Amino acid sequence: MSSTKAGSSSLDGSGGIEPVSEPRAGPRHIYYRIYTKQGALESNNPIYSNDRFISRIVSRSVAPPHTAASLKKHICRIEGFELSTKCTLYSSLSDQAPVEDSARLALRGTSGPGVSEIDPVILVVDVLDAEKRSKVSSVGVKDLVEWSTTRLYVYYRVYDEGGEISSKTSFDDTDSSLGRLDTVCISPPHTALSLKCCIMGAEGVSPDRACNLFEDEGGESTMKDGDTVALLSDSYPGVSKEEPLAVVYGLQKDATDSSEQPNFTKKLIAKSYGTWADYDSRWHTTTTGEIFHTDGISLTKPYDNGSITGTFLPVCREALPLTTIYSSGFIEAQMGDDQTWT
Repeated sequence: MSSTKAGSSSLDGSGGIEPVSEPRAGPRHIYYRIYTKQGALESNNPIYSNDRFISRIVSRSVAPPHTAASLKKHICRIEGFELSTKCTLYSSLSDQAPVEDSARLALRGTSGPGVSEIDPVILVVDVLDAEKRSKVSSVGVKDLVEWSTTRLYVYYRVYDEGGEISSKTSFDDTDSSLGRLDTVCISPPHTALSLKCCIMGAEGVSPDRACNLFEDEGGESTMKDGDTVALLSDSYPGVSKEEPLAVVYGLQKDATDSSEQPNFTKKLIAKSYGTWADYDSRWHTTTTGEIFHTDGISLTKPYDNGSITGTFLPVCREALPLTTIYSSGFIEAQMGDDQTWT
């Protein structure tokens, strides 16, 4: 007497093996964090009382097709940004390059980007867009649960040319120049530049001020901006308070000294979005409608270590939080609407 396992014979009686269909991947949570280059931003929809920088959405809330662009737009909407906000998406904190807008993302099932709190997707927005952000909700601490996680810090000691100075993130009353930052406060890609920008933001220092970063107090050479910093590993510069990074600021210019101000008497309005500053710190990032001041004299300048040469305008924008009165730099000449010069 023979027996047949359920599902083993074909319904047409041919005796073949009937394939077992895989269950369809269902919706899941997608965890995310938001940053500017100066550090992490609190979420408008926090889920933990002791970490208001992380949040999550349900994958079914994202409009198909599930691309990086559609995920970015949904996060922007619920976090109080305009849908047109220019931003970059990283599929993980450890990624060194952003995801292309057209890239398809596996947002359903048990794996894929943002599958857990410890490996969220990352949205990086411009500082100007962060300032224009609207608050769409307010969640009290009492309504949230606490996240049990081990905090990892980057320890650093702050100096100017005269020696050690007090840190604004100091945690030891007996050692005021020693500061620290939670590693998740630092925007990807994790490089010496992103680490330096985050420290300067936390310390309230102008991003235009000269700053050198050393791996330790006895460092003989500065870290290069493009150096990768493995903040998710067990060993990285500044991993312990006994061996902190050294942050050395250059001289602070007197922003009120008129002799230091460029003769930028003309005003122009940026007519398009530009990300020049992402690749060369001497240039400005621009947003449509942003107001700059210039002398109107176009210059031919090398860009990105000489890889490009073009026509640029020297410009400055008026003060933003954490900056000096004027922030001088360049924009591509065609970025400015010369019909608005006054």
